[in-house]
Parts: sequence; structure tokens; C-alpha cells
Amino acid sequence: MLYGICSDIHSNATAFEAVLQSMDENGVEKRICLGDLVGYGVDADECVKLAKEHMDVCLIGNHDSVGIKYESSVGFNPYAKQAIEWTQKHLSAESLAYMKSLPYIFEENDITFVHASPLSPADWVYVTDLEDALDAFDHFVGTYCFVGHTHSPVIVASRPMAIPKILDEYEYVIADTERLLVNVGSVGQPRDRDPRACWCLLDTDTRCVRLIRVQYDVLQTQERMRKAGMPAFLIERLAVGR
Repeated sequence: MLYGICSDIHSNATAFEAVLQSMDENGVEKRICLGDLVGYGVDADECVKLAKEHMDVCLIGNHDSVGIKYESSVGFNPYAKQAIEWTQKHLSAESLAYMKSLPYIFEENDITFVHASPLSPADWVYVTDLEDALDAFDHFVGTYCFVGHTHSPVIVASRPMAIPKILDEYEYVIADTERLLVNVGSVGQPRDRDPRACWCLLDTDTRCVRLIRVQYDVLQTQERMRKAGMPAFLIERLAVGR
């Protein structure tokens, strides 16, 4: 099975469409979105509709949760708060209903999918270092766990009786004894100094995981944000991937 896994769309329809096209070009058979369809950008309703149409499974992320008012934006920085309040005013009833149907975690065969960490899916725990990774490995039982939330792609491998290792490569074939924790990066707002959209291809037959970067028209997205009055900080960061 070829899985296409993406996360953190953040209301960037141009980037999302580019990733969907890349998934098609790579022969993806099942599409999974790990959440945060909305926030930061101004294509909230369009991105929800794209997910509903093209994703086989979609999870809820923290920005989605605030967008549908399951929780408040009190912990958001001022830029994120302004964007999510804009989002709340621009979601259709159909999009709201779809977002309210999304689960926090999805498991299939030996694969776990979650927005933040399997440690506590509804608490939006960040996996940013090896200690966080150790906690995550303790809370899923299969071979693979795919997460998002940090906007930075990374593959972490774990073997029995060994400390998990952060890998330098973005393509990896696992050994029989290994388990993987994979952050699939962000489609709509990468933060690893690479402005290209990011998604992950999993081939369960070859046991290969590959993080794929996709060019998209950043200027087009920025112009829509500018017209909607989004903060300059949110607009400018897209061009530098931070």
C-alpha cells in the first residue's frame, strides 16, 4: 500500500493543491491528513472542502479545534489568534460539520496517525527532541507513527534496547526490528527554512518512508493573505519557511 500523509495545511489552498497533485504523480493509494486544516492563512473553507473531497482519513489538529470553538485561543500568539478569529467567521456550516466529525487519532494495521503525539492526542503535545520521542514510542504499539504539529519534518528510528536515533536522511528503509516515528512536516507553513510544501510517502511493501518537498506559488498565497488583512509576519514567513 502506498500511503500519502500530510499535515498542517493551515488554510493554504495553493500548497495543498500542489501536494495533492504530487500524491497523484507518486501513485498514492490512501491519503491521510494529520490535521490543522485551518489557521494562519485565508483559504480555510477551501482547504476543508479539499480535505473532505480528497483525503481518505483526516484528523483534527489544535487550530481546527479552536476554529470550531472546541477550545479557546487563549494560548495562541497574537498572530495566530488574529488568524483563527478570522477563520471562525469564514467557515461554512458544511465545513464546520465536517471538522466536528474528525477524530484525534487513527490506527490501521501497524500504523498510528495523530496530529501531535500519541502520548495524549487531545493535549497537543509537541515532539521536539529525543525525550519527547521516547514518550511517543511508549504510546504506540505498531511499526510506524506519523505526526505533525511542529511543522518540521524528521524521521526518528528506534531499535530494541537502543536509544532512538534522529536520522539525517529524508528517505529510509527500516529493518525488521525497527520502529519509526515520522514528523511529516507542513503543507502550508513549513518552519525548517525550506518554504516548499512537505508530505510523506509510505510504501508498506518495501518498508520505505520518504519525505517529499513540493514547489508551489508562494506569492499567490501571500497576495490573498495581504488582501484579507493578515499580519505581515504571517505573510512574509511563507517565503523563507520559518
